[in-house]
Amino acid sequence: MQKLFNKILVPVDFSSKSKLILEKGIEIAIQYKCSIHLLHVVTISPFEAVAMAEGHMSVPYGVMDNQEELSYQLDKMIEFIYVLGGASIKVEKSILRGTWDEVIIDMVNENQFDLVLIGQKRRISGKRKMILKPDKIAAEAKVPVISVPSHRRLTKLYTIVIPITDFLPVRKLMYGIYIASHHDTTIKLLGVENKKTKDKVQYYLNKAYLLIKDHSTVKVVQETVASLNVAGAVNQFALMQSADLIILNPGVQSKMPGLFSFMLGNIIQKYSSPPVLTISAV
Repeated sequence: MQKLFNKILVPVDFSSKSKLILEKGIEIAIQYKCSIHLLHVVTISPFEAVAMAEGHMSVPYGVMDNQEELSYQLDKMIEFIYVLGGASIKVEKSILRGTWDEVIIDMVNENQFDLVLIGQKRRISGKRKMILKPDKIAAEAKVPVISVPSHRRLTKLYTIVIPITDFLPVRKLMYGIYIASHHDTTIKLLGVENKKTKDKVQYYLNKAYLLIKDHSTVKVVQETVASLNVAGAVNQFALMQSADLIILNPGVQSKMPGLFSFMLGNIIQKYSSPPVLTISAV
């Protein structure tokens, strides 16, 4: 199978959370034999964002007054990678000016990264240096984004949950097979249906099952739940099954149920106990 993970982009803000995420990045780099690129973004004000919207959203760190300190902090993180993961891991760094999401999207488009690794977004808003939107990054950059809770690891993935709705999610299945082939993993295809979508969901659930069986030796099972909200159903199922990873599409599949949840932009990546890999449908 084609190697899907070659270059990981890891945004960092030098907080303790960033160090935890970096440990998970090292796990991925070792597991899939890929490189790590550390990115720090010097954020700009809303007024600067508007002014820069007509041009490039990022500026090389060479124009910044504190470039030496920022570069020093990144070098310390690179040393941490070598200590924990070994000197064979290729590591690069960038410091750019702009807004986190836009800089990441630009970086992915310009450098063809295969994966963006971020920490789980907090449920309660607070003072944060780095605020990232996994749905936006995955949808606009067409790159998988994995959101990892600080207490979870990315080794020994025994169960992967992939929701199936009213279409065949080829990209999700491809990544599911790829990841599962590196572990002793069972893929659980979860058909989320309602009265209107039942026939379509069953059709694509069976199609997805056969696709995995015909193109891999990965263990796969089918489950079905009735729900009007995909994210809520997937979150509950993953919790009950003690899943190790969820793979879903941005948008409808990640929006948690409830009017206020929708208005506040609450997504499953905030609430999920296992890591969530967000992948655009196309």
